[in-house]
Amino acid sequence: MGALASLINITPEAQELIDFATTFLATVQAVRITSPEDLQGAADHTRKIQECAKALEETRKGYTVPLDDQKKAYMDYFRPAVEVLDQAEKVLKAEIGRYTAEQARLAAEEEKRRRIAEAEERRRQEEEQAAAAQLLAEAEAAAASGDYAKAEALEEQAAAAQVAAEPILIPATVAPAKAKAKGTSVRTIWKCKVVDPSKLDRAYLMPNQVVLDALAASAKGVGAAPAGCEWTSSDSVSIR
Repeated sequence: MGALASLINITPEAQELIDFATTFLATVQAVRITSPEDLQGAADHTRKIQECAKALEETRKGYTVPLDDQKKAYMDYFRPAVEVLDQAEKVLKAEIGRYTAEQARLAAEEEKRRRIAEAEERRRQEEEQAAAAQLLAEAEAAAASGDYAKAEALEEQAAAAQVAAEPILIPATVAPAKAKAKGTSVRTIWKCKVVDPSKLDRAYLMPNQVVLDALAASAKGVGAAPAGCEWTSSDSVSIR
Protein backbone atom coordinates (compact mmCIF):
# COMPACT_ATOMS: atom_id res chain seq x y z
CA MET A 1 0.00 0.00 0.00
CA GLY A 2 2.89 2.37 0.76
CA ALA A 3 4.31 2.05 -2.77
CA LEU A 4 0.89 2.62 -4.32
CA ALA A 5 0.16 5.62 -2.11
CA SER A 6 3.31 7.29 -3.42
CA LEU A 7 1.93 7.11 -6.98
CA ILE A 8 -1.53 8.56 -6.32
CA ASN A 9 -3.13 11.36 -4.34
CA ILE A 10 -5.85 10.24 -1.90
CA THR A 11 -7.85 12.65 0.25
CA PRO A 12 -7.89 12.11 4.02
CA GLU A 13 -11.63 11.34 3.81
CA ALA A 14 -11.06 8.62 1.22
CA GLN A 15 -8.21 7.14 3.27
CA GLU A 16 -10.42 7.09 6.37
CA LEU A 17 -13.09 5.16 4.43
CA ILE A 18 -10.47 2.65 3.20
CA ASP A 19 -9.17 2.13 6.73
CA PHE A 20 -12.71 1.66 8.03
CA ALA A 21 -13.48 -0.95 5.36
CA THR A 22 -10.49 -3.06 6.39
CA THR A 23 -11.89 -3.52 9.91
CA PHE A 24 -14.97 -5.49 8.85
CA LEU A 25 -13.29 -8.80 8.09
CA ALA A 26 -11.76 -9.30 11.52
CA THR A 27 -15.14 -8.46 13.08
CA VAL A 28 -17.23 -10.93 11.05
CA GLN A 29 -14.72 -13.78 11.43
CA ALA A 30 -15.67 -13.94 15.10
CA VAL A 31 -19.43 -14.05 14.42
CA ARG A 32 -21.29 -17.27 15.34
CA ILE A 33 -25.06 -17.38 14.84
CA THR A 34 -26.82 -19.35 17.59
CA SER A 35 -30.16 -17.54 17.84
CA PRO A 36 -32.69 -15.54 15.81
CA GLU A 37 -31.25 -12.38 17.37
CA ASP A 38 -27.77 -13.34 16.17
CA LEU A 39 -29.21 -14.00 12.69
CA GLN A 40 -30.77 -10.53 12.56
CA GLY A 41 -27.55 -8.98 13.80
CA ALA A 42 -25.57 -10.72 11.06
CA ALA A 43 -28.05 -9.47 8.43
CA ASP A 44 -27.77 -5.91 9.78
CA HIS A 45 -23.98 -6.13 9.77
CA THR A 46 -24.05 -7.44 6.19
CA ARG A 47 -26.12 -4.42 5.22
CA LYS A 48 -23.52 -2.09 6.76
CA ILE A 49 -20.79 -3.88 4.79
CA GLN A 50 -22.78 -3.37 1.58
CA GLU A 51 -23.25 0.33 2.37
CA CYS A 52 -19.54 0.73 3.03
CA ALA A 53 -18.69 -1.10 -0.22
CA LYS A 54 -21.06 1.19 -2.15
CA ALA A 55 -19.47 4.29 -0.63
CA LEU A 56 -16.00 2.92 -1.36
CA GLU A 57 -16.95 2.21 -4.98
CA GLU A 58 -18.39 5.71 -5.48
CA THR A 59 -15.25 7.26 -4.01
CA ARG A 60 -13.05 5.14 -6.27
CA LYS A 61 -15.06 6.16 -9.33
CA GLY A 62 -14.48 9.77 -8.44
CA TYR A 63 -10.80 9.14 -9.04
CA THR A 64 -10.89 6.60 -11.87
CA VAL A 65 -13.80 7.64 -14.13
CA PRO A 66 -12.00 10.79 -15.36
CA LEU A 67 -8.92 8.67 -16.00
CA ASP A 68 -11.01 6.05 -17.83
CA ASP A 69 -12.56 8.78 -19.99
CA GLN A 70 -9.14 10.19 -20.79
CA LYS A 71 -7.76 6.75 -21.60
CA LYS A 72 -10.72 6.07 -23.91
CA ALA A 73 -10.11 9.37 -25.71
CA TYR A 74 -6.46 8.43 -26.31
CA MET A 75 -7.44 4.92 -27.47
CA ASP A 76 -10.04 6.32 -29.89
CA TYR A 77 -7.55 8.86 -31.24
CA PHE A 78 -4.85 6.26 -31.97
CA ARG A 79 -7.21 3.44 -33.08
CA PRO A 80 -7.63 4.44 -36.78
CA ALA A 81 -3.86 4.50 -37.35
CA VAL A 82 -3.41 1.19 -35.48
CA GLU A 83 -6.22 -0.43 -37.52
CA VAL A 84 -4.69 0.77 -40.81
CA LEU A 85 -1.32 -0.70 -39.85
CA ASP A 86 -2.95 -3.95 -38.81
CA GLN A 87 -4.80 -4.17 -42.13
CA ALA A 88 -1.65 -3.39 -44.11
CA GLU A 89 0.27 -6.10 -42.24
CA LYS A 90 -2.48 -8.65 -42.93
CA VAL A 91 -2.46 -7.80 -46.66
CA LEU A 92 1.29 -8.37 -46.94
CA LYS A 93 1.24 -11.54 -44.84
CA ALA A 94 -1.56 -12.93 -47.02
CA GLU A 95 0.50 -12.23 -50.15
CA ILE A 96 3.59 -13.84 -48.59
CA GLY A 97 1.50 -16.89 -47.73
CA ARG A 98 0.04 -17.04 -51.26
CA TYR A 99 3.48 -16.89 -52.88
CA THR A 100 4.90 -19.53 -50.53
CA ALA A 101 1.97 -21.87 -51.15
CA GLU A 102 2.31 -21.40 -54.93
CA GLN A 103 6.01 -22.30 -54.81
CA ALA A 104 5.20 -25.43 -52.81
CA ARG A 105 2.52 -26.37 -55.36
CA LEU A 106 4.92 -25.94 -58.30
CA ALA A 107 7.57 -28.04 -56.54
CA ALA A 108 5.00 -30.79 -55.90
CA GLU A 109 3.92 -30.78 -59.55
CA GLU A 110 7.54 -31.03 -60.72
CA GLU A 111 8.15 -33.95 -58.39
CA LYS A 112 5.02 -35.66 -59.72
CA ARG A 113 6.23 -35.24 -63.32
CA ARG A 114 9.60 -36.72 -62.38
CA ARG A 115 8.01 -39.78 -60.81
CA ILE A 116 5.81 -40.32 -63.89
CA ALA A 117 8.88 -40.04 -66.15
CA GLU A 118 10.74 -42.57 -63.96
CA ALA A 119 7.84 -45.03 -64.18
CA GLU A 120 7.66 -44.66 -67.97
CA GLU A 121 11.43 -45.18 -68.25
CA ARG A 122 11.27 -48.35 -66.13
CA ARG A 123 8.45 -49.65 -68.35
CA ARG A 124 10.48 -48.89 -71.51
CA GLN A 125 13.53 -50.69 -70.13
CA GLU A 126 11.46 -53.74 -69.25
CA GLU A 127 9.95 -53.83 -72.76
CA GLU A 128 13.40 -53.51 -74.43
CA GLN A 129 14.86 -56.18 -72.16
CA ALA A 130 11.95 -58.51 -72.92
CA ALA A 131 12.46 -57.91 -76.68
CA ALA A 132 16.19 -58.65 -76.37
CA ALA A 133 15.46 -61.86 -74.47
CA GLN A 134 12.97 -62.92 -77.15
CA LEU A 135 15.50 -62.27 -79.94
CA LEU A 136 18.17 -64.27 -78.10
CA ALA A 137 15.75 -67.16 -77.72
CA GLU A 138 14.99 -67.00 -81.44
CA ALA A 139 18.73 -66.84 -82.24
CA GLU A 140 19.36 -69.97 -80.16
CA ALA A 141 16.53 -71.76 -81.98
CA ALA A 142 17.96 -70.73 -85.38
CA ALA A 143 21.43 -71.91 -84.39
CA ALA A 144 20.03 -75.21 -83.18
CA SER A 145 18.36 -75.72 -86.56
CA GLY A 146 21.64 -74.94 -88.41
CA ASP A 147 20.63 -71.52 -89.73
CA TYR A 148 23.70 -69.73 -88.41
CA ALA A 149 23.24 -66.66 -90.60
CA LYS A 150 19.79 -66.04 -89.14
CA ALA A 151 21.09 -66.74 -85.64
CA GLU A 152 23.88 -64.17 -86.10
CA ALA A 153 21.42 -61.57 -87.39
CA LEU A 154 19.08 -62.17 -84.44
CA GLU A 155 21.96 -61.89 -81.99
CA GLU A 156 22.88 -58.53 -83.51
CA GLN A 157 19.28 -57.38 -83.11
CA ALA A 158 19.26 -58.62 -79.51
CA ALA A 159 22.49 -56.71 -78.78
CA ALA A 160 20.92 -53.54 -80.21
CA ALA A 161 17.83 -54.09 -78.06
CA GLN A 162 20.02 -54.52 -74.99
CA VAL A 163 21.80 -51.25 -75.78
CA ALA A 164 18.40 -49.56 -76.14
CA ALA A 165 17.42 -50.99 -72.76
CA GLU A 166 20.21 -49.04 -71.06
CA PRO A 167 18.63 -46.56 -68.60
CA ILE A 168 18.26 -42.94 -69.64
CA LEU A 169 19.33 -40.57 -66.92
CA ILE A 170 16.40 -38.54 -65.59
CA PRO A 171 17.66 -35.52 -63.65
CA ALA A 172 16.53 -35.63 -60.04
CA THR A 173 14.17 -32.91 -58.96
CA VAL A 174 15.92 -30.67 -56.50
CA ALA A 175 13.32 -29.23 -54.17
CA PRO A 176 13.78 -25.48 -54.08
CA ALA A 177 14.63 -23.96 -50.75
CA LYS A 178 11.57 -22.61 -49.04
CA ALA A 179 11.35 -19.05 -50.24
CA LYS A 180 11.51 -16.56 -47.45
CA ALA A 181 12.67 -13.03 -46.92
CA LYS A 182 15.27 -12.16 -44.32
CA GLY A 183 13.74 -11.93 -40.88
CA THR A 184 10.53 -13.79 -41.81
CA SER A 185 9.29 -17.32 -41.26
CA VAL A 186 6.32 -19.20 -42.70
CA ARG A 187 4.55 -21.78 -40.56
CA THR A 188 1.72 -24.01 -41.75
CA ILE A 189 -1.16 -24.06 -39.27
CA TRP A 190 -3.63 -26.94 -39.45
CA LYS A 191 -7.14 -26.73 -38.01
CA CYS A 192 -10.13 -29.04 -37.88
CA LYS A 193 -13.37 -27.55 -39.23
CA VAL A 194 -16.67 -29.16 -38.21
CA VAL A 195 -18.81 -29.71 -41.33
CA ASP A 196 -21.37 -32.15 -39.91
CA PRO A 197 -21.88 -31.95 -36.10
CA SER A 198 -24.19 -35.00 -36.18
CA LYS A 199 -21.23 -37.22 -37.09
CA LEU A 200 -18.89 -36.02 -34.34
CA ASP A 201 -17.57 -38.59 -31.90
CA ARG A 202 -18.77 -38.10 -28.31
CA ALA A 203 -15.19 -37.38 -27.25
CA TYR A 204 -15.35 -34.11 -29.20
CA LEU A 205 -18.71 -32.94 -27.85
CA MET A 206 -19.05 -30.41 -25.01
CA PRO A 207 -22.16 -30.26 -22.80
CA ASN A 208 -24.24 -27.10 -23.16
CA GLN A 209 -24.06 -26.02 -19.52
CA VAL A 210 -26.20 -22.91 -20.11
CA VAL A 211 -29.10 -25.00 -21.40
CA LEU A 212 -28.67 -27.59 -18.62
CA ASP A 213 -28.67 -24.91 -15.90
CA ALA A 214 -31.79 -23.31 -17.41
CA LEU A 215 -33.47 -26.73 -17.32
CA ALA A 216 -32.49 -27.17 -13.65
CA ALA A 217 -33.86 -23.70 -12.81
CA SER A 218 -37.23 -24.59 -14.30
CA ALA A 219 -37.36 -28.12 -12.81
CA LYS A 220 -36.27 -27.02 -9.29
CA GLY A 221 -35.19 -30.57 -8.47
CA VAL A 222 -38.52 -32.13 -9.45
CA GLY A 223 -38.39 -35.15 -11.72
CA ALA A 224 -35.44 -36.99 -13.19
CA ALA A 225 -32.43 -35.08 -14.46
CA PRO A 226 -31.28 -35.73 -18.05
CA ALA A 227 -29.29 -38.93 -18.60
CA GLY A 228 -25.76 -38.54 -17.29
CA CYS A 229 -26.73 -35.60 -15.04
CA GLU A 230 -28.05 -34.99 -11.53
CA TRP A 231 -29.78 -32.03 -9.91
CA THR A 232 -27.59 -29.94 -7.55
CA SER A 233 -28.44 -26.77 -5.63
CA SER A 234 -26.84 -24.13 -3.45
CA ASP A 235 -28.34 -21.22 -1.49
CA SER A 236 -27.56 -17.61 -2.34
CA VAL A 237 -28.06 -15.11 0.48
CA SER A 238 -29.38 -11.67 -0.48
CA ILE A 239 -29.44 -8.75 1.98
CA ARG A 240 -31.42 -5.62 1.06
